Amino acid sequence: MRVDVIVVGGGIAGASAAYFLSRHGSVALIEREEQAGYHSSGRSAAQFTVGITAPTMRRMAQASRAFLETPPHGFCAHPIMTPRGCLTVAAAGQEDRLARLQERILSVGARAERLDGPAALALFPALRPEKVQAGVNEPDAMDIDVDMLLQGYLRGARANGATVVLKAGVDSIRRDAAGWTVAWPGGEAQAPLLVNAAGAWADEIARLAGTAPLGIVPKRRTAFTFAHRPDVDARAWPHVSNVDYRWYVKPEPGCLMGSLADATPTAPGDAYADDLDVAQAIDNIEQDTSFRIGRPLSQWAGLRSFVADAEPVAGMRREEPGFFWLVGQGGCGILTSPAMGEATAALLAGRELPAAMTELGVTAGDLSPARSSLQGAG
Repeated sequence: MRVDVIVVGGGIAGASAAYFLSRHGSVALIEREEQAGYHSSGRSAAQFTVGITAPTMRRMAQASRAFLETPPHGFCAHPIMTPRGCLTVAAAGQEDRLARLQERILSVGARAERLDGPAALALFPALRPEKVQAGVNEPDAMDIDVDMLLQGYLRGARANGATVVLKAGVDSIRRDAAGWTVAWPGGEAQAPLLVNAAGAWADEIARLAGTAPLGIVPKRRTAFTFAHRPDVDARAWPHVSNVDYRWYVKPEPGCLMGSLADATPTAPGDAYADDLDVAQAIDNIEQDTSFRIGRPLSQWAGLRSFVADAEPVAGMRREEPGFFWLVGQGGCGILTSPAMGEATAALLAGRELPAAMTELGVTAGDLSPARSSLQGAG
């Protein structure tokens, strides 16, 4: 199979890249698992927020908002995002951290409301009053239907002529004068351009291609669901976390999701929940809320992949022409996927970044794997 671009990795980053690239040329999307989005994209808390510490990541999230709020005609049958809100609370003496969070949200033109303790408790009544001095509410934070977004990208890419190959673990990558050949058991594809969107496995793909690794660090995050009182309707409550980010809780249909908000470096692989992390999360949540969790209903873990500066990567290094990195989304891959996919298509075509990004101050250099903050990281 000969195409214009090969995308390795069928998570949300690779799927969005295939969607936007397929508007302009032929694409093959290669995924090792039986289903797309298995490792990280399918295990996300699925929240849209711009209260992100990393500046470029925050801007790429805001640049993605319009697509997620109003996707193209035919992209999906139902809205991708639904209102939720995101509340961050602080104890006495932590107000300065709340102020910095509010500044981050406001910096990209989003809304951020400063609340006193009683107002925060009114939004999330399970909080302990003595633990809440103040809060910041991001009222336009949303829940994301991750599967609908992922399937929209894949369906749209296929409609544009892209080939999606599942159960295709890459076992060799070679380069010659004609470009790249990516092989897997039972098949191969050739293209002048290769997009490495393999997430936690991105450095392994780079090594197969004979290119220098970027220094990807996969980090495990454990989450669980738990029951709440049947006489309490929590459906309209916001996502809530404390400003130390020692825990978060998010309403889900018929239950609540909790997490330690951990980021434990780990090797690439099928992540599993750590019982100690679950127990610590339960303890942290019970210290700051009235919840009495008991035994979780379910628990799981996913991988979030970072580079050294915790900012996203989309671009090529000069010494590796044709090898495009699309990695390092650090747990924000879903909410930044429209902007990251569009950026990938623009940069590979030699075009300027879309206005939605440049108006927020994002440059190609901010996304480049050759930026100074990544030098020597591999």
